[in-house]
Amino acid sequence: MYTLFTANNCHQCTQVETFLTKNNVVFRKVNVDVSEERPPIQIFAFPALFIGEQLLGYGTDINDYVKKKSQT
Repeated sequence: MYTLFTANNCHQCTQVETFLTKNNVVFRKVNVDVSEERPPIQIFAFPALFIGEQLLGYGTDINDYVKKKSQT
């Protein structure tokens, strides 16, 4: 399962979350501003999409990743 790390007041986080939801992608959302859980590696930009400990993408590049993944 994917884990989407987000932050408060993050426009791209909202865009990506909406995109994932509309495309029926199953993911777990972790807002680092309200949770003590952190990404498995140190990151400096949100949103960030992981599967396990593997970083799949940052920002709206996540949408492109999901689009490409759904075509295979």
